[in-house]
This record gives sequence, structure tokens and C-alpha cells, in this order.
Amino acid sequence: MRYKNILLVNDINDDAETFVLVLNAISHKIRSSVEGSALEALKKLQDSKLLPDIIFLDYNMLYLDGNGFLTLLRDIKRLKGIPVVLYCRNSGLMLDEALTKFNRVQFLKKSANFRKLFKSLQKIIMSEKA
Repeated sequence: MRYKNILLVNDINDDAETFVLVLNAISHKIRSSVEGSALEALKKLQDSKLLPDIIFLDYNMLYLDGNGFLTLLRDIKRLKGIPVVLYCRNSGLMLDEALTKFNRVQFLKKSANFRKLFKSLQKIIMSEKA
């Protein structure tokens, strides 16, 4: 398993709950945490001794969107190497720009379908490729 310590930054409780349920179904060895605010997530990441192996980021959040979060994250030396998966319902021009602008960023389409999300997350988490 490539990623065991996972952070989800998402301000929609239902999406976050489903995401965590799927992670638990993939493996009980996964340690997940959820932050409902991109600003709070950055603050906690800066103060944290234990960093996540990967961050799943809702691209469309209030106050600080995915582009803003990625810009600030990449400006902090100890955080810039953490891979990020933009986790949202639809792709678009802004999302496409973020995927090309930032290194080590992937895209995962949100799904309320447990089985689809399970397969997608399992593929990312269990992958041996960066």
C-alpha cells in the first residue's frame, strides 16, 4: 500500500463521510483525517509533526479554492512534496489549469456510488507509482 496516512480537505459532510467509509473498506490500516476548510487544513499542516502521505482536495471550496490552496501549499518547503488529488464533481478550465500548473497533482471525480469510489481510491492508494 503506497498511501497510509490520508488527508481529505472537503467542506461537504456527506462527501467526506462516504470518502472515509470507502477508505475504511479498502483497509483498516489507513489513517484518515478530514478538514472542512482549506485555510484550516493549511494551518494544521504547517503545525503538524506527522504529515499526510497524500491529500485529497475538494477543488471547489469557499474562501480558498483548489488553486489557492495548491499555491500556498507549494510555497511551504516541507509541504510542497505531498501529492495532491483534486477531488470534485466536474472538470473545467480552472481545474485543467491546476493539473498542468502544479507538479504531482491528479484528478479524481467525486462519486456517490460506493463501488465506483472504492475502485478509484483503491487504484490510487494501492498504486506503487507516484
